[in-house]
Amino acid sequence: MKIPLILPLFKRFALHEKGMKSKTIKEIIAIVSALSKELSNPSISVITTAKVREFMYQRKLERMWTNKTFRNYRQYLKTFFDFCVREDYIKVNPVEKIDKPKLPKRIPRCLDKNQIENLLLHLDGYSWFNDLEAKRNKAIIRTFLFTGVRLNELLKLKTTSINFEASEIIIYQGKGSKDRVIPIHPDLMPYLKAYQDVKKISTEYFFSSIRSDKPLTENNLYRIIKKIRSKTKFHFSPHQLRHTFGKLSIEGNLNPFKLQKIMGHSSIETTQIYVYVSDNNLKESFQKTVLL
Repeated sequence: MKIPLILPLFKRFALHEKGMKSKTIKEIIAIVSALSKELSNPSISVITTAKVREFMYQRKLERMWTNKTFRNYRQYLKTFFDFCVREDYIKVNPVEKIDKPKLPKRIPRCLDKNQIENLLLHLDGYSWFNDLEAKRNKAIIRTFLFTGVRLNELLKLKTTSINFEASEIIIYQGKGSKDRVIPIHPDLMPYLKAYQDVKKISTEYFFSSIRSDKPLTENNLYRIIKKIRSKTKFHFSPHQLRHTFGKLSIEGNLNPFKLQKIMGHSSIETTQIYVYVSDNNLKESFQKTVLL
């Protein structure tokens, strides 16, 4: 059976049975289609590890893939060929014997406490369009800082996802299509309530436009951040605020396993990186170490 004929079947399986996101499915189909075009015979039965490996090596050289990109495309191809094995089109997944390159361990960039104070000072002092916009933007930035949510998670946050009585925020279908619960920090609660109280209309999404019930877009959010950055004179991004939350949580002695659940990390190793960036923990541990 030829690969182009299998792709529509895979698409239906991925969408309806695996529940994959449309964007991921498109990326898988794109890389498999590219592989198929490179083969003189696009029949699934003649696919070998050597052919897939050569295709990936060539792509890495031509398109200057990083190790992370290589790993991502390897996973996309593996997912497709797993389906082919499942459906008995092939007996063995040809990607299994292709190793994943190691990723460099990078220390995430976080804001220090002086930068956080500077950021909040200019956020609260900025001349926003009206009271609604001011309260919304104060709540947005503090939600990043006090929950560690990802950008797309904040944009998709629904009004019903915030339980003020239980002091919880429910993230539905976060990264990896997993739900999780985030406690609302006492320092965040007043800002969420203040924004909720001034909203004149009930909106499906908690953070919405000040002129309509439409949800905020990524471009809207970055325009807000750009305005604040013009005052702080230093760069910061939503993901940097997420890293800052992780660092501050470790410095506040939050258990790494609990932090893992709050941040939605699939592996504790990802969470442990914040132990390394915590200057306070490093100094305290070193001062208690007996050297002689």
